[in-house]
Amino acid sequence: MTLPTSYRPVKLVAVDLSGRGLVEAFVFRDYPANRLSVIERDWALARERAYQEGLGSGLYLLEHSHWDWRRKEKSIEDGRHMLLALECRDETQGLMAIQRSPRHSVLSSGAAVVYVDYVEAAPWNLKASSVAPRYLGVGTILLAEAVRLSIETGHEGRVGLHSLPQAEGFYRRCGMNRLGPDSAYYDLTYFEYTGQQAVSWLAGLEGPV
Repeated sequence: MTLPTSYRPVKLVAVDLSGRGLVEAFVFRDYPANRLSVIERDWALARERAYQEGLGSGLYLLEHSHWDWRRKEKSIEDGRHMLLALECRDETQGLMAIQRSPRHSVLSSGAAVVYVDYVEAAPWNLKASSVAPRYLGVGTILLAEAVRLSIETGHEGRVGLHSLPQAEGFYRRCGMNRLGPDSAYYDLTYFEYTGQQAVSWLAGLEGPV
């Protein structure tokens, strides 16, 4: 699949002592893989703090606390994944890795989906914490970019992904179809948009995207 390289201005909701307001951010495609070591250094420390906060308060356990984006660097450099990044105020607020080769759709016979392999908001943007997130809307912006990419590359908005249990509620709220655990992929639940669902969801977005 031929993928365009671009960046696009978007709006994030910033959360601070004065309340909430929209701030300018940018979502990048073909983000350079050599930036991952710097991002991972910062995120690893923040993940550990979030994990310990959750452990101590009983709020939640961070299911992706073991993630390390540096492990994706080779697959990005080899052309198996496209790296997308959301930046705001000179910090990376979210990352997403999309397979460059589309997968077969489960819901649309004979069609293909853009497959999201990895997606993560910066640990300081997580809602399930005793500390308020810095920015809201990171996951929505990244998922919307996957839908846009699917439309641009001839897949009509169809997107598929496997979700960690902690994120399933988010994908359900975004209107994706929950197709159940996949025994071929660590029993993680598979979600998929049809083209019509994805385009309708994208058109109906309100707020920061």
